[in-house]
Amino acid sequence: MSRFPAKHVVLIVFDYMGYGDIEPFGQSEIRTPNIKALAEQGCCYSDCYAPAPICVPSRAAMLTGRYPRHLGMERNINRGEAGLPVSEKTLARYFKDAGYRTALFGKWHLGYEVEDGPNAHGFDEFLGFHEWNIDYYSHKTRTGVDALYRDTDVIKRDGYTTDLFTDEAAAFIDRAGPAADPFFLYLAYNAALPPYSPPGREDETALHDTWEDGDRADYVLMIEHLDAGVGRVLEMLERHGLTDDTVVLLTYDHGGAELATKGPFFHGFGTLWEGGIRVPMILRWPGQVAAAAVAEAPSILMDVTPTLLAAAGIVADQPMDGIDLLKAEAPPGDSRILQWRIDLPTVREDWQARKQRAVRRGRWKYLWDGGFEFLYDIEQDPGERENQGYRHPELLAELRVLSKSDW
Repeated sequence: MSRFPAKHVVLIVFDYMGYGDIEPFGQSEIRTPNIKALAEQGCCYSDCYAPAPICVPSRAAMLTGRYPRHLGMERNINRGEAGLPVSEKTLARYFKDAGYRTALFGKWHLGYEVEDGPNAHGFDEFLGFHEWNIDYYSHKTRTGVDALYRDTDVIKRDGYTTDLFTDEAAAFIDRAGPAADPFFLYLAYNAALPPYSPPGREDETALHDTWEDGDRADYVLMIEHLDAGVGRVLEMLERHGLTDDTVVLLTYDHGGAELATKGPFFHGFGTLWEGGIRVPMILRWPGQVAAAAVAEAPSILMDVTPTLLAAAGIVADQPMDGIDLLKAEAPPGDSRILQWRIDLPTVREDWQARKQRAVRRGRWKYLWDGGFEFLYDIEQDPGERENQGYRHPELLAELRVLSKSDW
């Protein structure tokens, strides 16, 4: 298909959910009709990966197109620690410099201080929070600190966060109207992170510690409400006749854990097993991306930045590790190498320290987990149950070297 610059770009990100938690990727219990429709109108990337199995490095990589280690951000940061350097150009900075209006509504988590917050990284508008999460109703941290920001100021605002962020996104599009100047909208929901608080239950949140105790039924309601929010944003684009001029990309920052549906994958959040790093990705661009398409070649969220910039006709002036997934030539096949490493500390009694390395090349994935190593044929064994290392010792050795290389 021919390509022309997209006038508008919308990036939607969910948090701490399982690969199989939405209908286009196998869910049958949770109803997500708006996400399903988005997938039917665009392309699903079945083998998309997070750059890390935790928030900060994954989001930093997604917004810059660079591996977490190249950013010096390989773990979650704590209050008082430096955030993403302002010298690293984000998607928002690229779009802002190109004349786009830019906005973030939702989770930032790439710096706690105003000087490394969203407005310092190219966002004209921000309503959201800097933390790993806030309470959906009170908008306080787990320690009771008010943490909802409007740009650089903490504010008081009533409402369920999913609705607040959806309202802001819809209003941002509505203000633009049918004659909209180009805009970049980053809608970063905090659902479905704990505390597990569904909509309409504000009076019940004090009955139990939803930061710790989750209920699957509540989790389902949270995700279905996310879908409704996505539907409202897509409807606003349609109302103003902006659908055909807008690229919409929907994904997660990493895999989920306790209540997540991980599809055929093993393990989850905080690990380099498939359940921790395999994420859905849907890309809709009417007339430019084929409808109801499926891309099976391995991709990674670092591809988000070069792909969206290229769609808008913006040339990057910083090196990137991701690639433009919409190039006319065939997508990368067995030659593309994806690499990960984590070294997570023990941060609480139920969180074990974790050191892992992984490489995927074509159908093969190498995983080193705390001294044990595995080789899996991911195409035939997506659940990572049959270690093939003894059958292919030379391949195992080759990928082991790659996992230790200075990539």
